[in-house]
Amino acid sequence: MTAASVISRLAQLAPGPELAAALAVIDRDTVSNGDMITVLQARYRLHAHTAAQLAADIASIGVRDPLADPRTVATVSEPGQYASAELRAALSWTRRKADLELDFSSDLCRRLPLVFDALDTGLIDLPKARVFVTYLADLPEAQRTAICADVLPKTPLWTVGKLAAHLRKLVIDTDTHRAQDLYEKALARRTVVGYLNEDGTATLTAGRIAPEDMAAACVRVDRLARALKHAGHPALLDQLRADVFCGLLDGTLHGLDRAAMIAHFLRNGTSAGKPQGIEVRAELGTLLDLTDRPGELPGWGPILAPNTRRTALSQRGGSWTFAVCDDTGHLLTPGVLRSRPTHATTTRDGGAVELQISAGLLAELSENPPPGWEQVLAEIAAQHNTWLDTRTTPDADPRRRFPSAGLRRYTHIRDRSCRGPGCRRPARDSQYDHTIDHQFGGPTVDTNGGQLCAHDHDLKTRGHWRLEQPQPGQFIWTSPLGQTYRTRGDPVIIPPLTTKDNEPPPF
Repeated sequence: MTAASVISRLAQLAPGPELAAALAVIDRDTVSNGDMITVLQARYRLHAHTAAQLAADIASIGVRDPLADPRTVATVSEPGQYASAELRAALSWTRRKADLELDFSSDLCRRLPLVFDALDTGLIDLPKARVFVTYLADLPEAQRTAICADVLPKTPLWTVGKLAAHLRKLVIDTDTHRAQDLYEKALARRTVVGYLNEDGTATLTAGRIAPEDMAAACVRVDRLARALKHAGHPALLDQLRADVFCGLLDGTLHGLDRAAMIAHFLRNGTSAGKPQGIEVRAELGTLLDLTDRPGELPGWGPILAPNTRRTALSQRGGSWTFAVCDDTGHLLTPGVLRSRPTHATTTRDGGAVELQISAGLLAELSENPPPGWEQVLAEIAAQHNTWLDTRTTPDADPRRRFPSAGLRRYTHIRDRSCRGPGCRRPARDSQYDHTIDHQFGGPTVDTNGGQLCAHDHDLKTRGHWRLEQPQPGQFIWTSPLGQTYRTRGDPVIIPPLTTKDNEPPPF
């Protein structure tokens, strides 16, 4: 069969194995410009079909019985509280992602079969299917069916935005009480979300808030930014809006009236409040300007070296800990610091700083400490030398019901974050968990303890997941469906990437 004849059949083939096979033999370099559109459309229909079948798989996993033998076929009527944990571990998703995908897939397959069929046959794509679920899943069955039957045939030529606006209007027109209920349910899920961008900056946004609150907040930020611009501030208006927005939230502008806020930005004057302190992890070499290795905001991700120095050295009044590591970057000695570098300031209110240093660099710097760091290095070296003499986990007492501060600090630094599969909740915000419960004879020591967030602790105690710790800090999870997942905290210091000749890679 020639390439031309294959392409001529693409528009007639339904999404599935036959279409996938036809697309697999196409050589793009031999396809004419016009025919490439036919190939693109056929592959997009296949993509929609695959998305529908993935949703069906997810919905099926959601109702598998967690108490049944994994080798059998057994289901329940509704997804259980911990059903999404199987998805999260199997696909390396976040807990939020797993919850959202299970909710979407369950609603699509069980409540909107016409939309599922449209996605499965390639009539609509996945973004449009998500819009249908968003607006229709909570409606009565008769209303869902009537709207789908009316709208689906028109949908292929509509954009996602047009579809969303049309469905929203239909929902409001046909049942204003239901529309109000949908709004209130969404409002109950209002949240603030922050994340790091690939360029080293960050994004902060609030979602599912009342529209009038959103409008009022935007107006206030815009008016303050325009007042600053009118007063002669050289920054762009969008930059000023962002600076005002953060200043209102992080405490910098707390207690200032409009005139004082303007004066603060124009003269970089003293504010009524300090920015909130945060948890930051930093290699000592970075703070000493010996390297430009990134720091880390636990739970968020890496930040550039200048941001790391600026943040860490502005939190003199916060809690400071240290971690001395071996050549692989794993923890040797944790400890609390009472000393501070002499040039650190209290620009931020509170916060937490974790200093990371290899044993080799500690020995080197202790011989000739940099100015301002003498007391800090002496304190770290003294505690590390004590550890070398004893080789014991700090303050370990197997008989205790709860871990000591030293043991808790040790597992915080060793585990880095919750040791549930794929969880990124910082260890500081998690709980110390006995791998073998204390009530069943489990000792309170580092070989039987680790950091778990409340949700993943419940997976073990209520969600029918099993947890083992065959080596200190190395955990094995077994899910109700019989899958095994291994977790271990990342090295405290991630070794730099090198070539086989131990030279930095060329860039």
